[in-house]
Amino acid sequence: MGHVFARLTGFGMTLIPIWPYTFERPEHAPGTVRVTRWEGQTAHTAVVTGPAEEPTTELANAQSTDEVVEVLAGPTEHVWRIETSPFSVEWPEGFAIDSPPAGDNSTPFLLFGPAGSAIYLQGPRSHDRIPPLTELIAPGQTLIDHCTEAAFEAVELAYQHDGTTWRQSHHRVALTDTHGLVITAQSPATHAAQVRQAAELMARSVAARTSA
Repeated sequence: MGHVFARLTGFGMTLIPIWPYTFERPEHAPGTVRVTRWEGQTAHTAVVTGPAEEPTTELANAQSTDEVVEVLAGPTEHVWRIETSPFSVEWPEGFAIDSPPAGDNSTPFLLFGPAGSAIYLQGPRSHDRIPPLTELIAPGQTLIDHCTEAAFEAVELAYQHDGTTWRQSHHRVALTDTHGLVITAQSPATHAAQVRQAAELMARSVAARTSA
């Protein structure tokens, strides 16, 4: 089993995947998760429905659930949360969770959604190592929004990519008195509202688990 930086909890389960992995949430089945372990281009899949005491599992290209994911007891709340050692965050609907590539320690997990959209987290980092969000504006990007709320500070940027207008947002969240996270989301402008809403859900739901 490769090292995993994140696991999934909710609906009476804790799901610990085997790297490299993908978590997906089937429509109209809130307590069910499709877990895929990748072996090159080969997908080994377990569709798990909780709770952990009496799970039901549908397998594809796997002989047992343990080949794909470890299923343990977990929180009974009907909310899926992505847990890492220092923090947890709510999993927004419409996004798959992917493990980062081998050797990439910049983020504990990646989210991929509609139209090529993506969300990723950086941190925890000490507050003095997180630059002001307005300094994250890259060449060719235009600031179109900058707001501060109790839960986060955020900027939204516009830019062109392959002839299409895209949006990028950065949400800065205080995790502890000394450390914080930056949640970055990007998508075509046609899906910007949905993707920023997902990023805001994550920013509002961040909870510290241990000292950062």
